[in-house]
Amino acid sequence: MEWNLIRIWFEKLLDALRMERTVGSTAIDPPEQRAVRPFEITVDHIPIRGSAHFPVAHPARLYPTLIICHGIPGSGAARPVNDPGYEGLATEFTSLGMAAIIFNFRGCGDSGGNFDMMGWTRDLDAVVRHTLDMPHVDPSRLIVIGFSGGGAAAINVAADTSRIYGLAVVGTPATFDIFEKEPVEIIEDFQERGIIRDPGFPADIGKWMDGFAQIEPRRWIAQFQGQYALIVHGDADDLVPVDHAPELKEHAPAGVAELRIVPHGEHRLRLDERCVKILKDWTLKILGLHGSW
Repeated sequence: MEWNLIRIWFEKLLDALRMERTVGSTAIDPPEQRAVRPFEITVDHIPIRGSAHFPVAHPARLYPTLIICHGIPGSGAARPVNDPGYEGLATEFTSLGMAAIIFNFRGCGDSGGNFDMMGWTRDLDAVVRHTLDMPHVDPSRLIVIGFSGGGAAAINVAADTSRIYGLAVVGTPATFDIFEKEPVEIIEDFQERGIIRDPGFPADIGKWMDGFAQIEPRRWIAQFQGQYALIVHGDADDLVPVDHAPELKEHAPAGVAELRIVPHGEHRLRLDERCVKILKDWTLKILGLHGSW
């Protein structure tokens, strides 16, 4: 009994010290000096590449950590010069004193493979596990932010683990009924975007298409195991209609999800400073850090 009491006291003391160091610290290095640690993991024999971003050059404590999931690329065109990309979004959050993880799903960016919706869930699950094993990551305060199709993958993974404390999805469909094209047309479109790279992929078109039905976000969000959820959508989204957002909230566990609609917001809300502010404010709020940085 005595040893149990000592263990409980010690755990509580560590938790208190962790929170005190997090809330009280304002030491954040300039963006160009912050630690960026590239990583590569293998999922289904496919290299998945990303990077971990910390608010200081030499991390020495545990940080609340965000995993940022990109959406399905809209084209194979190069990123505009004025688009900071997901690196820019990571910088926004490290400026708040958090760590941020960015990566490319299979078929995208520097990662290997071809686009596959169910494969994306396995990629994210592996990234979550890799992140929780990283030094200086607080495993009790892991947040996942997903955009569009990346949000669908995030919802699916968050339904299967209690390790995700908070989940935010932006411009995410409740269902994939928005894909009204024939499978061959969809595959040709994705080939043009450069996310289906190998001739003959997918080997089984029916199974590949079924992945969109299996991942249906409105079904999986009902099984969300975390503490907090946020759904953000623009009412001028011409790709995923805004009525998908309240449908997701309706299917989420009662009292867990918040819904924010961005007036005149388009699909690429990552580039909308109002959306970024919503995400930052919500993250600070659920971490109990509002006004601490």
